[in-house]
Amino acid sequence: MRDASARVRDVILDGGLNARWVFDLLYDGDRRLADVPIEPGATPTWDASRFVVAAGTVRVVWDDDAARSMIPRSMSDWFAPFGAELQVDCIVGAGVFAERIPQSRFVITEVPDATEAAMLWDGRLIHPGEAFTLTLKDRLAKVQRDDFPYPTAPRTTSAWSEIQSVTGLPVVRNVSDVTVPATPYEGSREAALKALFDRLDAWPHIDSTGALTSRPKAWPDPVDQFVNVVAAPPRFTSEDTWNRVAVTGRSPDGDPIYSVREVRSGPLRVRNADGTASPFGGATYPYKSDKLATQADVDDYANGLLPRVARVRSQTREVVETFNPLREVGDVATFADTARYGAQLNRIRSISHQGGVTRSIVEVADE
Repeated sequence: MRDASARVRDVILDGGLNARWVFDLLYDGDRRLADVPIEPGATPTWDASRFVVAAGTVRVVWDDDAARSMIPRSMSDWFAPFGAELQVDCIVGAGVFAERIPQSRFVITEVPDATEAAMLWDGRLIHPGEAFTLTLKDRLAKVQRDDFPYPTAPRTTSAWSEIQSVTGLPVVRNVSDVTVPATPYEGSREAALKALFDRLDAWPHIDSTGALTSRPKAWPDPVDQFVNVVAAPPRFTSEDTWNRVAVTGRSPDGDPIYSVREVRSGPLRVRNADGTASPFGGATYPYKSDKLATQADVDDYANGLLPRVARVRSQTREVVETFNPLREVGDVATFADTARYGAQLNRIRSISHQGGVTRSIVEVADE
């Protein structure tokens, strides 16, 4: 859950807040332009099923007293998709009270279209008005596009130190460190980062200020309640539910190492007691990592992975509530109205804000 004062939480709970999105342009850590004029209604979305969790598009509407053009035409222009970033915040207030809530740091990855008005004035070409669209992704997009140019040896045996080394991003260590084997990195930097976070039993996550931290795979304790709920229809599906894991590691000599574990009882069992296929059948979750260098590593990972993926929540809800900019993917919350929605825990998988409401897809914990 995003940091905010107790007064902000009270205002959100009361439902009488005013909110305004603010977009600041940054480059190499410097703020080039505060409060970029953005067309109303543009907000990012967050989806925990993606490696790059936060993404979106915004449209800049530019019209200044000097009639300058801000449409990027070269790599060094302010809004060019070659290092420029937007810090997106939400200012929440009621009456004279206001507080700024950081949301995320985004990389500008594309300027897909632009519309401009141009005219001659006193022999000079001026731009009385223009608009252009920016495609935004969180900072993990930089990791995703930057494969290792050649096999690269780890610098340390610390998972967190290697995470910082592999990404070059500022890191917030929010879970205990673990030791990682000295296996060289090769190919995808995204795959290497996922493997390092797997050792921490977590997923990579960009926080609201652009630092890289972890989102633990184990469900944390509840941080809030859904109170001002407009609707929360349930959905039940067998997608993304597995009853067998097949884990592959690699020994220091380069030989593959295998471990398979499967569910043997209950509705998710792979087969019946007599050996015949169960009513649900089999659903195998494959996992490969060169960071698993021994049979014990592979077995331990398979033993921990099976109960996790076999309990990926098949029941979800789309929770529609009054606007709440404090929601964050990975948060666990309960419903205040347990008589209507039940007393189970719910973990937020995706978030979007539309007008005066916040929509969250949540995974519902098993009974």
